[in-house]
Amino acid sequence: MKRIIISLVLIIITLPVLAITVMPSLKFNNVKYSLYYSSKSPETGGFINEYYKFGETYENWTELIAVHHYPNEYSPIDLAKSMSAQLNSMNFPNTVMANDNANSAIIDFMLIDSAKIPIIVEFNIFKYEKNSTCGTSAIQYARRYFISDLTEIEKLRNFFRKKREKYINKITSFKIPELITDKIERGEYIKNEGIIPENIKGLD
Repeated sequence: MKRIIISLVLIIITLPVLAITVMPSLKFNNVKYSLYYSSKSPETGGFINEYYKFGETYENWTELIAVHHYPNEYSPIDLAKSMSAQLNSMNFPNTVMANDNANSAIIDFMLIDSAKIPIIVEFNIFKYEKNSTCGTSAIQYARRYFISDLTEIEKLRNFFRKKREKYINKITSFKIPELITDKIERGEYIKNEGIIPENIKGLD
């Protein structure tokens, strides 16, 4: 009997301790987003942090908040204009709103990938402002839909037109979160099963 008890004690002692890591989170438009990915961008040399809603992943996210750092870009307005030029070259209409007094800028645009089914329609808003340490910071809000019919694109386009001002105002007043500079692979800490997005039900 003593041997059995001693063996059980040894098993309990040697069991690995499972650490629960609480990842940073934020709330935007009364929705909670958790940090899912953090890495240094080879293009900009700065970190990017991606926050997703619970249950969503890189493959199937429907709403995203991302924080970008551009350590070598010192004009937020010029950075927004540069993105605008890139979008124009790909025939994606966009709007840049520059605030010279605050040295900040906002750009919004809609992307459409119709190369395969499902068609992906994505609405984006970026806000650029001076980083307190160096360069420029940006916060990105993106909303993505998976559709199966090209005729649904116009419905989404009209939806974005109606909601555009609301979300631009929210991004304008939203404080850019502190940048996480630890490398975190996608899904390293959040191991949720993905929720398959519906078509365009529940637009709000």
